[in-house]
Amino acid sequence: LSLICWTCASSLGVILFWKQLGRASNSVSSLSSRQGFEDTEKLVETAGEEEKEDEKTSSRATLGRLLSYSRKDSGLLSVAVLFLLISALCEAFIPYYYGVAIDSIVVHQSMEYFAKPVVTVAVLALVSSFAMGVRGGVFTLTMARLNLRLRNHLFRTLMSQEIAFFDENHTGDILSRLSADTTQVSDLISQNVNIFLRSAIKGVGFFIFMFKMSWKLTLVTVMGFPFIALVSKVYGEYYKKMTKEVQTTLAEANKVAEETISAMRTVRSFANEGGEADSYYAKLLVMFQLNKKQALAYACYMWSSSTSELALEVAVLYYGGHLVLTGQMSSGGLISFFIYMLELGECFASIASVYTGLMQGVGAAEKVFEYLDRKPKHPAEGVDAPDICTGLVEFKDITFAYPTRSETDILKGVSFTLRPGEVTALVGPSGSGKSSCVSLLENFYVPQQGHVLLDGKPVNTFQHSYLHSKVALVGQEPVLFARTVKENIAYGLSDVSMEAVVQAATKANAHDFISTLPKGYDTSVGEKGTQLSGGQKQRVAIARALIRNPRVLVLDEATSALDAESEHIVQQALNNIMQEHTVMVIAHRLSTVEKADNIIVIDGGLVAEQGSHDELMVSGGLYCKLVQRQVLGNESRAEVLNPAENIRWKSSSGHLRKRVNSSSSGSESDSNMRY
Repeated sequence: LSLICWTCASSLGVILFWKQLGRASNSVSSLSSRQGFEDTEKLVETAGEEEKEDEKTSSRATLGRLLSYSRKDSGLLSVAVLFLLISALCEAFIPYYYGVAIDSIVVHQSMEYFAKPVVTVAVLALVSSFAMGVRGGVFTLTMARLNLRLRNHLFRTLMSQEIAFFDENHTGDILSRLSADTTQVSDLISQNVNIFLRSAIKGVGFFIFMFKMSWKLTLVTVMGFPFIALVSKVYGEYYKKMTKEVQTTLAEANKVAEETISAMRTVRSFANEGGEADSYYAKLLVMFQLNKKQALAYACYMWSSSTSELALEVAVLYYGGHLVLTGQMSSGGLISFFIYMLELGECFASIASVYTGLMQGVGAAEKVFEYLDRKPKHPAEGVDAPDICTGLVEFKDITFAYPTRSETDILKGVSFTLRPGEVTALVGPSGSGKSSCVSLLENFYVPQQGHVLLDGKPVNTFQHSYLHSKVALVGQEPVLFARTVKENIAYGLSDVSMEAVVQAATKANAHDFISTLPKGYDTSVGEKGTQLSGGQKQRVAIARALIRNPRVLVLDEATSALDAESEHIVQQALNNIMQEHTVMVIAHRLSTVEKADNIIVIDGGLVAEQGSHDELMVSGGLYCKLVQRQVLGNESRAEVLNPAENIRWKSSSGHLRKRVNSSSSGSESDSNMRY
């Protein structure tokens, strides 16, 4: 009786301690002003109660949804449950025959009586072991299938989100949901269902045997279980809350690591390895503080539950001895009962751990389902796919702001036209909205006002695959995947012949250098194309665009990041193909811009002026100023780099050219201007 009282007192003390620990983990900074504090406190308490109720409802719904993901594996689960039942029943009989074996020696003192229960125990153990192995293998297979479906579903959901979703969410957070959280969720379902069913079936069998052997001892045993269950419940709720915080902190740490590793060249060039390591360590320290709270709570849980179990065992052993001495129970029966009691305690502990494990995984599952349930704000999939596309592009009264900066309009009533067979250049100061026009044409975003039209229809009404087969983009820093050259050129196309790949590479001036690679078109380009030079990557990107035979070709700073030699080769490739498409160019090279059929100058989100190079130079507007500013910059640099050169500029019909006279040559060359 004293031990039971001590168990009650210690359990209540631990519960109060956990509640205080929970308050400390959720404490907020003290208010600078105490005015109205009592009203605020009441509001917080009310909100806290509502939040707890919502959490319980959400947890039940999440668990139900997790179980629904296993319905496709009902056949495998049925086989697993069958063998689990066989294993549990065999294990339920084994302690009973232990008692029979002991009684056969103590009472009968005969090997004949002793051999029968021993052989029975051996057979039961063999059958149970076989069934246990089959059950474990099937449950493991179920876990793998669930993980496969969950990750595949989540990844496909992520691929359907609008571009703004990836602007608003860090890559590290997304990868954490896709890898760590999905694994935790699949483990949660498969392992815990296995443990729960096994423990429940065994527990029922043990309890029946115990009650049959001695209902009095069974009642004594049952008295201790409520305390253990209460402690497990409180611990499980606290552990769920802490696990959710740990998962969030881990995602933040992964975000720092992913960002640092992906930009390692930049980190190294600025000698900031130590700074990034410190940032990652700071995130780990936050997680470590949470882990310490988890460790403290676990220590308290183990202490209270172990004390309760020990008190119960002593009480059962003492009262069981009394029953043996009074002839109400045999010695073997007491030993069997004691084994049953220990096994039943293990079953309850397993069921309690299942509850704790479920609470541990609910936090991860809620974040996974948050992504799974998210519907794209602007679905990319339209329905139109006309047989003929001329490539006429119209920007009509476009007003646009990025979702992450919705208060700042990047484009303000922009209107212009890209005509088939013509080259249109967009120029203007940095940040004026040129690349935003490219994003809108690619249907990455939806403008707040106006429409981007392709052949008279809004781009978001076309089928996703159709639109991007007619509109191809070559950017300043092309992204290549860690695959072969052939796979990168044919990226996104399911059935492409080798002849088409070679033809596209030839048009892009890439075939010659690809042929010199160790495995030719089957050579891996490395992660993000690190095995290729900048010019080579750019030419592969151009080939990737050309293989689709697009009607509209967008060149966004396609040569600005290259050295002079690479730029010359890539520019030759572009010059060969420009006349075959509707081309929109964002470039800083004068020789590219001045050859454009139409030049559109964007400044501050507005179309400042447009026309041919000659027309804009005569008008003396912003374009002329940009050209003159760059001309003066180049002239100054040339004089410093080579004073022997006699540099002069002349204007012919508004055309600026540089004539270079030196002792070795009297040739005339185009300016390599950037503005």
